[in-house]
Amino acid sequence: MGSSKQIRRITTLAMFLALSVLLHYLESLLPVIVPIPGVKLGLANTMGLIVLYFFNRRDFVAIGFLRVMLVGLLTTGIFTSGFFISFSGWLLSTLIVLLLSNFKFFSIYSLSACSAIFHGIGQVACSAILYSSIYMMAYTPIIVLSGLITGILVAFLSSLLINQLEKTKLFIN
Repeated sequence: MGSSKQIRRITTLAMFLALSVLLHYLESLLPVIVPIPGVKLGLANTMGLIVLYFFNRRDFVAIGFLRVMLVGLLTTGIFTSGFFISFSGWLLSTLIVLLLSNFKFFSIYSLSACSAIFHGIGQVACSAILYSSIYMMAYTPIIVLSGLITGILVAFLSSLLINQLEKTKLFIN
């Protein structure tokens, strides 16, 4: 790969990372639509899906990991229960997306929905461990249902953005 292509790739990935951190922050400013703890849209995940679509799985993991680390540093700190809960959700959802993306019949909708569902399951499981309470697992059905809904909404938004980016031919070599 030529150096100008590599610089363009790294710059574009840095832009997606910055946008994902910004979307995470902007979402925190929105009024609470559903008054259920832990339920949010996950707008930052649109950037991850776009990276997965236009780049590769390694870049998807790197951008997601860096986003979780940066958001952790900027908000709760990286040695807090909030960070570990967030990280565990990211880790489980990323592993699921990597597994499912091996199969071409999974659409952006199924990848996003499964990602959101397993993100919530990872967070609930981590909370149960951190707070030594198996009763936290009773929250799982709520997290699964909300993850399904938000995952589909994030996939819809991501597919709209992907279609627009394809029209610009921004990622054509």
